[in-house]
Amino acid sequence: MERVGTKRFLALAIPCLFATSLVFASEPVIPPPPIPLHSEVRQEAPKAKAEEPAAKKEEKKSEEKVAEKAAAKAPAGHGEAVEAVFPGEALKNLLAGNKRYTANAFKNSHRDPARRLEVAGGQHPFAVIVSCSDSRVPPEIIFDQGVGDLFVVRVAGHVVDDEALGSIEYAVSHLGASLIFVLGHERCGAVSAAVAGAASGEHAPGHIAKIVEAIMPAVEKAKGREGDNLTNCIQSNTKIVAEKIRVSQPIISEKAADGMVRVVGGYYDLDTGVVSIVYNPDLSL
Repeated sequence: MERVGTKRFLALAIPCLFATSLVFASEPVIPPPPIPLHSEVRQEAPKAKAEEPAAKKEEKKSEEKVAEKAAAKAPAGHGEAVEAVFPGEALKNLLAGNKRYTANAFKNSHRDPARRLEVAGGQHPFAVIVSCSDSRVPPEIIFDQGVGDLFVVRVAGHVVDDEALGSIEYAVSHLGASLIFVLGHERCGAVSAAVAGAASGEHAPGHIAKIVEAIMPAVEKAKGREGDNLTNCIQSNTKIVAEKIRVSQPIISEKAADGMVRVVGGYYDLDTGVVSIVYNPDLSL
């Protein structure tokens, strides 16, 4: 019985196994995709870079030329190696700081003990500010700058004499400042005194007379203009002072001609805190 059962099982199982092998053998075998050779791999053409505007190219060329000249005529300063700040960049820094000031969003960090120690051994201000002595117009605050950022020359009426010009020359020739910003302001008392003196014929007392005398050309130049007379006189004074500095020989005029230093004039609104540009012979700024 046992042998008969085994034979019967084999007789039934073998045909089934044979049939199964035929089914698998009949299914097509799909070979894997061929691996392409390196030379056959399709290379995508690099995308062309967007063409820079012509004005941007000219600005870069101008900055490169200024950098070359700055490297050749680097100021002695205090011996430290510092990164040059171009005049246009210096102006942008000031105006951006003024925007932060008017928005009450101060963020300049150059007012902490670390900064004090950093500049203790030497200064490299990026801009010179020539402004009025008025207590309502503190340059470091209205431009949101800190210790060692600005070289400030202040006198009532923001006028300049030989001593002031010498101070400015020192800043650009020895400290590396690349921007000279002359800042007038709304309701300037010194200009008001000059306007009043021109109208009455009276002379101001003491040494104040010297300041009034320096402002008189601006009062004369503003006569007959439309708008507020005092504002016109203040802005006229700013332009006269800025031009006087720009053509001052030999140091400033030479650097201005080389593009290493630029002179700009501004007007500060006491009510809004906004500084606007009123003198800018280089319109690329």
